[in-house]
Amino acid sequence: MEQPSAAKHRIILLILLALCGVIFFFGLGRVGLLGPDEPRYAEVAREMFVSGDYISPRLCGCLWLEKPALLYWMSAAAYHLFGVNEYAARLPSALAATATAISLLSLLRRAGLERIALASSLVLVTSAIFIGYARVMTPDMLLTAAVTIALLSGHLWTTASGRARMVCWLVLSAAAGCAVLAKGLVGLILIVPVLTLHLAIVGKLKEIDWRVCVYGIAVFLAVASIWYVPVTMRHGWGFLDEFFYKQHFSRYLTNLYHHPQPVYFFPIIAIAGVMPWTFFLVPGVGRLRGLKPRVKAEDSILALAWIWVAWPLVFFSLSASKLPGYILPIFPAMAIIAGVEVARFWNGEGNARLKALAWTTAHVLVIMAVAFVVYANRQLNDISGWRAALSGLPVALAAVTVLVAARRERTLVLGTAAVMTSLIVSAVVLVSPALTERATMKSFSLETAAQLRPGERIAFFIKSEYAPVFYAEGRVVCGVGEFDVLNALNEDTLVAALENEPTLVVITGENWRDDLEGYPRLTCELIGVQGKNAAYRVALRK
Repeated sequence: MEQPSAAKHRIILLILLALCGVIFFFGLGRVGLLGPDEPRYAEVAREMFVSGDYISPRLCGCLWLEKPALLYWMSAAAYHLFGVNEYAARLPSALAATATAISLLSLLRRAGLERIALASSLVLVTSAIFIGYARVMTPDMLLTAAVTIALLSGHLWTTASGRARMVCWLVLSAAAGCAVLAKGLVGLILIVPVLTLHLAIVGKLKEIDWRVCVYGIAVFLAVASIWYVPVTMRHGWGFLDEFFYKQHFSRYLTNLYHHPQPVYFFPIIAIAGVMPWTFFLVPGVGRLRGLKPRVKAEDSILALAWIWVAWPLVFFSLSASKLPGYILPIFPAMAIIAGVEVARFWNGEGNARLKALAWTTAHVLVIMAVAFVVYANRQLNDISGWRAALSGLPVALAAVTVLVAARRERTLVLGTAAVMTSLIVSAVVLVSPALTERATMKSFSLETAAQLRPGERIAFFIKSEYAPVFYAEGRVVCGVGEFDVLNALNEDTLVAALENEPTLVVITGENWRDDLEGYPRLTCELIGVQGKNAAYRVALRK
């Protein structure tokens, strides 16, 4: 990691792009939409794409104002280019992850931290949780990219001068606007306190004059108002109440959305999420005491990184609602902290403790690789031939890394990246088909949608799922009140719905099949079963 020339930097940039291309984009659409959130976000973007209404997000035709529009805009644009499918739905997350990694590399390099820039970007793109969120459709990765660009631009502002300094400030302001477009007020909550404390620590806070504030606020408002102004004008108090009061304050202060976790939940996610580089964080903690952020550029960026990690952990740990994605924006900072130690290890500057931690990382790689082989065998039941070779590739790479690293320490760093890359490629090729069948409702939803008669629609019985809504292209019965799909809880609700529908295709779970089949006013014809899901054609009994 010697100081690279401009030509070498371009080569490094291309290598990083290639690594992102494999890890984030390879087989991006091979797994069906996962969980409750992916198909829901994908359907909102699909309805926006079909309707041409890019102001009012809708789910099953019902106004759905839980999240801002940036993710839906980007996915709708991808639908235009690649069709309505899983790849297009997830493309914004993969692009945002790539933008985060490239920003980390380029902005740290501009700060004069060449070695840390390269090491940190490598750590980031091969960290477990960052890979996971880069390959699913959520707004968290868009928020992470915006927060990363904003905070690193703010750091550059502290050392820049003249016109370059104002450019850094305007980029910071625009990125803050994008953060708010990605996930609401949390974008400001993650940027403003971190940057304010960092500027105070490095002694630059007093240099923010009124002109800087005015220009920054103007750019921020210009970006954020692209959506917030028209949606507020169209929906008024209804938008303000749903988006800000319920989705921000109620979600944070109450367990309204049923995501309770203990106070130590996020620290565990932070430590585990940066695997396999976790052990390189240990010496980073020891550096805290001797940091001189006003003297050394490396210490200044480390001070920012620690604030960047600490503030979100404290803020979200006090929340009544906790999901892993809430703290995704801290992982570029975690990559910086680990990256400093990785760069030292690469250059042979580490002491015995750092070398021991590096060797621990090497053995963790072997464990991860072996665990993958065991998992793949369980998913496929029989691995032979080329599948066996591909499943064993991560194990072979991990073993070679451990053996060769005994003489060449740099092999450990490159080997770690190679093992993580091979794990992704192997998982996509081997496991994704089985994962689609066992962990998603794609096949069931497509088979059910294929049996819909002209004009016939889908409803749910004590089971609300969104994969059938997306794969059936929105042919569902809307609910009443606050419900976006008809999720009937009793016979009366289905009877009322059937007064306007000759038949309905009703999806339910295995626990409720006997109840549905036993209703005296309904006739039920079983048309599909997958695992715990069943689909019936339901009509009023004559």
